[in-house]
Amino acid sequence: MSGLEESLQDALEKIEADGLARSLQPGEGVDFTSNDYLGFSTEERFRERLRAGLDEKSLSAPASRLLRGTHPAHLELEKKLAEFKGAEAALIFPTGYQANLGLLTSLLGPQDRVLSDELNHASIIDGLRLSGARKHIFPHLDIDALERELARPHPGGKTFIVTESYFSMDGDIAPLERYAALAEKYSASLLVDDAHATGLFGSERGSGLAEEYGIEGRCAAIVSTFGKALGGFGAFVAGSNTLVKWLVNRSRPFIFTTATPPLLLAMMAAGLELCADPGPRARVHSLARRLRDALAAGGLDCSGSSGPIVPVIVGGNEDALEAADRLQQAGLDVRAVRPPTVAPGSSRLRISVHADHSEGDIDRLASALIELLARKETI
Repeated sequence: MSGLEESLQDALEKIEADGLARSLQPGEGVDFTSNDYLGFSTEERFRERLRAGLDEKSLSAPASRLLRGTHPAHLELEKKLAEFKGAEAALIFPTGYQANLGLLTSLLGPQDRVLSDELNHASIIDGLRLSGARKHIFPHLDIDALERELARPHPGGKTFIVTESYFSMDGDIAPLERYAALAEKYSASLLVDDAHATGLFGSERGSGLAEEYGIEGRCAAIVSTFGKALGGFGAFVAGSNTLVKWLVNRSRPFIFTTATPPLLLAMMAAGLELCADPGPRARVHSLARRLRDALAAGGLDCSGSSGPIVPVIVGGNEDALEAADRLQQAGLDVRAVRPPTVAPGSSRLRISVHADHSEGDIDRLASALIELLARKETI
């Protein structure tokens, strides 16, 4: 074993001893883990639309968007996405991670100031690091702390507020309307990652929490993905025509990557079409309320969450792993989430409710959780 491998092995053994080792595990049993909130990925209507949308003459795009990678399907879908998000324009990225990196590194520079929620996604954290901007991390959803920092003088560059709309580990919602008001008051630009809210919130289009709060036109940019409620793969940034032109010219993660192939664009279009049906959206919220009510009746705290993400805090790493393992043995695919994804001491079972779950699935999970966790000595 080489010196490098020995050092890696030692570090892996330390991770294992701390109860933080990860491994790749295919899903079995009822899916309470993935972000397929509306159940589209296994729905026959989704498959039918995907098959109907395939262009047999061009399934791939082996070039960047600026070097012959742009297909008419890109432009058609981007127009629909702009309408979906209530924006002037949209630009497709291969992943949500890449969309955040591409947006933040092209908009922000060392002279700028950015205020970021402490629980923002890793893609936002990494994008801000790469941008070189002056960062201020404010406590989670703390409006007063945000305003205090905004009120401080900042000569020179621009000011940005960056937040997720629906936080994926806690299932809580940012006060976007108040953030938009603060951005206007202090001449800041509001950037919203609407990824986990897309397809779940917004009474008219189901486009997310920016729609729900009616602030689409007050955001400098909105990031959304297809790899969650829309059942597919890929992401996009929505905003003004000027913003999208800037990204095309200055976003390195967009410029220097192969275009999303039309094969995947057909999948994206299928998810977007199905999202127009409000039925699955209403059902997933109803099922999530059913689960929370049952867990609360059994003495379990869901941390003030809402929507389809239901976190159940366990605390210790090993306890969370043991609980998840027992649920999986019972045919309920629930996974443990541990540091560094969440803070030390807050390891949890992160439950994802889907529109295609049955009431029986929800009730079975609630009973199993209460039996496992209501008395900690049973774990």
